[in-house]
Amino acid sequence: MKNINLENVQEATEFNRLKAGGYVCGIFKVEDVSDREYLKIYYDIIEGENKGYYTKLVKDKVFKNLPFFFASYKETALRFFKATITSVEKSNKGYKFDYNEQSLVKKKIGLVLFEEEYEDKITGAVKTSLKVDKAHSIEAIKSGDFEVPDTKYLTQSVSPKANVADNPFGQVEETTKVEASEPDEEFPF
Repeated sequence: MKNINLENVQEATEFNRLKAGGYVCGIFKVEDVSDREYLKIYYDIIEGENKGYYTKLVKDKVFKNLPFFFASYKETALRFFKATITSVEKSNKGYKFDYNEQSLVKKKIGLVLFEEEYEDKITGAVKTSLKVDKAHSIEAIKSGDFEVPDTKYLTQSVSPKANVADNPFGQVEETTKVEASEPDEEFPF
């Protein structure tokens, strides 16, 4: 093993695992995947006791990136895309979507997150991750006017190597790194 200096390395600690539910979030980055007709929308929680949850995990190097969700603008998905855009417009006074995906950055949105099981490709263990179910207005999230779907369990059998559903490292699917140099740029809300 190579000689490494652990003097200034902070030891890994436990952290509170985020629960399924409704959250007031901010949009940090948007990528248009035009050949597949969807937006990749990166987010974090911006209000309440979990404010900055994912940003902190990225900063502490627990996760590489912020989580994201897809907003498809294919013809067959336009009603869902409109629901997402309407949620952003209702959550940001005076904002009107101008068909420029970058105008969504630094906008607020209400998101409902639910748990979904998946099989770890390396270990074969069953883990859970939080996924975005639906976008809502911030008002709907604050008033509790939403439903959290039940956990989505794997339907096919998985390798019986281990069941580590409580492993926090399975929470966020791998994403493209969000670049930020200053703390205010990392969390602009």
